Amino acid sequence: MRFYKYTPALLDPKTLEDTLIGRDLELDNIKRILKSASSGKSFSHPVLIGPKGIGKSHMLRIIYYGVKGEIKAKGINAFKNKFVPVILSEEEYPGNVTKFFKLALQYLKESNTKEIPPIPEELMKAVTLNVKEREIALDYIKTFRKKSGKILLLLVDNLNDILERFTSEDQSAMRDLLMTCDSLLLIGAAPTLFDSIINHDKPLYNFFEIIWLKDLPFDETILLLNKYAELGQRKDLLEKFKKEEAKLRAIHELAGGNPRLILSLYHIIVEGDITSVENTFLKLLDELSPYFRERMKDLSEQQKEIIDVMARAEGLLTPTEIAGRCYMPVNIVLSQIKRLERAGYIKISKKHARKVFYDFNERLFSLWRQMRVEAGRKRLGFIVRFLELWFTKDELIEEFRSTVDKIYKLLLKGDVDRMKLFGNKLWYIGEAASKIKPRIKEQSEEVLKIISDVQEAFKEISHQIEANLTIATEGAKTVSVLLWQISKLRADEADKANEVSKELLSIIMNIKNIDKFLRALSVIMEVIVIYKQINSIKCILHELSKLDRQEILAFLSPYLTLVKYLETKDPEIIDRLRHEERIVIEDMIRIVEGKAEAKTIGGKIKPNKKKK
Repeated sequence: MRFYKYTPALLDPKTLEDTLIGRDLELDNIKRILKSASSGKSFSHPVLIGPKGIGKSHMLRIIYYGVKGEIKAKGINAFKNKFVPVILSEEEYPGNVTKFFKLALQYLKESNTKEIPPIPEELMKAVTLNVKEREIALDYIKTFRKKSGKILLLLVDNLNDILERFTSEDQSAMRDLLMTCDSLLLIGAAPTLFDSIINHDKPLYNFFEIIWLKDLPFDETILLLNKYAELGQRKDLLEKFKKEEAKLRAIHELAGGNPRLILSLYHIIVEGDITSVENTFLKLLDELSPYFRERMKDLSEQQKEIIDVMARAEGLLTPTEIAGRCYMPVNIVLSQIKRLERAGYIKISKKHARKVFYDFNERLFSLWRQMRVEAGRKRLGFIVRFLELWFTKDELIEEFRSTVDKIYKLLLKGDVDRMKLFGNKLWYIGEAASKIKPRIKEQSEEVLKIISDVQEAFKEISHQIEANLTIATEGAKTVSVLLWQISKLRADEADKANEVSKELLSIIMNIKNIDKFLRALSVIMEVIVIYKQINSIKCILHELSKLDRQEILAFLSPYLTLVKYLETKDPEIIDRLRHEERIVIEDMIRIVEGKAEAKTIGGKIKPNKKKK
């Protein structure tokens, strides 16, 4: 069962409910708010606050489906007949209050909810939104409860992005409606407290009730992992989780109790699919860059230095350790740490004896900063650390060998794209396993170099082949890989040279047109000369001479002469040639003997004299 998607909107209600772990206190607060509003008492409009990946979107969906009565949602379904829920997309950013409410009513209309007042067509069809349209929207909302007997429940993710776009006038209009209207309850979500609700000068200052979503504690992390294993019918993992408490504690610390990170690590446990996890998080971190950069702007230089030192560290640090790495006095570091803690950047993670260890409050922020303090880094260290923690030494080494084996099989198939994906996985496994067996790092680098060479070979050779062979891309890809294999042969590997060269010929022999065949052969022979693979030239000469076709034999003549000269070193072989032939042969000799470098350009070898 593939339930581990990163967008809660893509999950069915039952799976959302099954994977909701903890959050009892938060849901109790939501039920209190719903009960108060529906019973005619006071309205309190809450905002769920917590870092990315903590489960805000998940919670909003739980409330949405609970109020609709599709799931129990720990008792929220009891309010099915009291509210009409509408949930806005995560990526909706209306620029003013009129657009905001029109969008909400558009979602309401598309939900096909029964027994609601007709939504004014005049508003839905309006091309421009002015004062008149705003009044129509507000009037509809204000009279919604009177006409339907229910309260409109508006669920808004990334509320901060919306309110920060509003003018003061729009924010005042929003506040006035929410304060005076008994037909609308708004529940929002945001990654952190934001200016519109904490700035004394803003209309919505101190208006919303804040419900904090905290990291999952260890026992709830275990429950979440068990739930994933149960839904995936992985009894083996359920048994393993029972025996691996120490490892699970380390993983919990690594993920910081962030459900999205826990989910991604489970993804690696189940499928070993490191690349998709990496891609997802690199994309997510790139998307979060503007948000995190703004947060860094608010810090002093000393605070930034402390943040960067913590991001580089492989484990948690004490203030004394941070001071040593920042070259600052301990009292200065302690003062700055307290400020960072109050501002929500870091937190006390654990205490041991008289030592206090600090961690980031937001795990994704620490990953983002880690990538930027290590110049040009595009890898996720937390994946390496996870592999070290979860897999045994033998499992890591076996996984490394298995991945290398898959890469070589893909190489033989010419599957360059999948080979690159497995190369990415190999980097992570190699980094983790190298601490157990240092030689693995060298082996990993060797294989990754092979992958890089193949990609370059495919790029260069495939361009020539597709331009000159007039064969399908798949054939070009296979020829590219075979030529790359030839390039790596040693002089004493004549049998291997024969095998690969014959396979190469079998592909181009499918080209029936003699002119196209000779152009194809020309490109291939040029590449083999550049690679200095005399055994392969001999094999091709031997095989093609059997065809006994004058056009082919005439084409092969310079290569026959090249081989004779290299075997005998007899200068008379060259002297007997015509001037034009001599130039061609001498160019090839210089390339093969390493006295010149060359590239294939449009079917001709172009030697460049080596620099002394």
